[in-house]
This record gives sequence, structure tokens and C-alpha cells, in this order.
Amino acid sequence: MINDKFCDLEKRELQDKINTLTADNALLRSNINNDKQTEFINGKFNEIENQLIAIKSAQPSTVPVQWPQLTAVSTSPYINGMYSWGSNSFWN
Repeated sequence: MINDKFCDLEKRELQDKINTLTADNALLRSNINNDKQTEFINGKFNEIENQLIAIKSAQPSTVPVQWPQLTAVSTSPYINGMYSWGSNSFWN
């Protein structure tokens, strides 16, 4: 009877050890899978970045240009369908 109890205790310890190693194995496999996914995504980002660099380098050189002053109203003498000079007005 003591021998049977000792065997049962030994089986439980072995099963606990197997469960611990199985959990560790699953964690390591998950970490490896995450690393592979991260490597794949970083590779895709690097491809996109290289394409953007190639597009940017193919663009012609540019220089900033000062835009002329823009007005919100028309400054031409033709306003609302009539020509206007001073106090004289002529309809179209």
C-alpha cells in the first residue's frame, strides 16, 4: 500500500512537470510566432519605405515660390455687368 501511494505521488509530480513543460513550450512557440509576425510586418514597412524613398528621389527638385498677393474682391473696372470709371458708368 505504501508503494502504491509512493507511485501515485511520483505520477502526480511527473504530470505536474509535464504540464509545466507543456505550458513553457506553448509560451515559447507563441513568442516565436509573434517574432515571425513582427519580422514580416517590419519587412513590409521597409518595402513601403524603400518605395517612398525611390519615388521621392525621382521627383524633380523644387524651390519655394512666393505667391502674389491675392485679393478676395475683383480689382478690375468691370463690376456687375458695367464699366465704371470715376463718376461715369456705361452699361453693357
